[in-house]
Amino acid sequence: MCYHFISYIWFLLVFSYMMLYELDSPDTLEIPHWTEIYVITTVSTMFCEEIQKRIHEYNYRMVERCGSTGSIILTVLTNVFYTAPYILFYLGLVFRYSSYDDKIFTAGRIIWAFDLELWYLGSLKFVVALRSVGPKLFMLKNMLRDLAGFLYLILIAIAAYGVVSRALIFYQQIPFTGTDIFRSIFYEPYWFIYGTVSDKDLLDQMVSNGTQSLVAEATATHVLLAFHMLFINILILNLLIAVFT
Repeated sequence: MCYHFISYIWFLLVFSYMMLYELDSPDTLEIPHWTEIYVITTVSTMFCEEIQKRIHEYNYRMVERCGSTGSIILTVLTNVFYTAPYILFYLGLVFRYSSYDDKIFTAGRIIWAFDLELWYLGSLKFVVALRSVGPKLFMLKNMLRDLAGFLYLILIAIAAYGVVSRALIFYQQIPFTGTDIFRSIFYEPYWFIYGTVSDKDLLDQMVSNGTQSLVAEATATHVLLAFHMLFINILILNLLIAVFT
């Protein structure tokens, strides 16, 4: 256990160093840096070990124990969590060496960055057995159902304000692309959760300098903003804190 933990931490350190300093474009790279070779070898070794473990458990009719959490949804999420790092890693590897295009290389770097995040989260498996930390991780399983309900309420509040407010003050001004729609409707209202309101100054300016119809729309959006700030920041978040304490 101690050996696996030390090896895993070393793998994270090497992977992190590679992402920070040694992940150059293939067209400027004669041979891969040793950190990249080490990471590819280590991930491939762990992937083969994972396959061997699954085959062994399947042959000995231990499928019900493999990844079983007592819930179908949690079992599926657990299996996805354990397989996603390998899928993302090899997908990023394909993007990294499949072309000399900077856009494809950037996509590979982004995929590997998110993959590194999953490898960091995967290190939590080493603290499950600790008496002081392990039970707290298992408590998260009992919180997921309630947490999913609260996340749905927050998502509905964000989407409702994003769509309605943009329909009032940005009618036909948002390009019909996935990036612009996500940024305008979901990303900016998302920061309401942390008390950051980016629309207030814009609405004040529209009320001061706009036409009569624009002032009416901005005023209506002000009322909508106040309601959603009350709903998200005070009601939902405080209710969430009360439930989990």
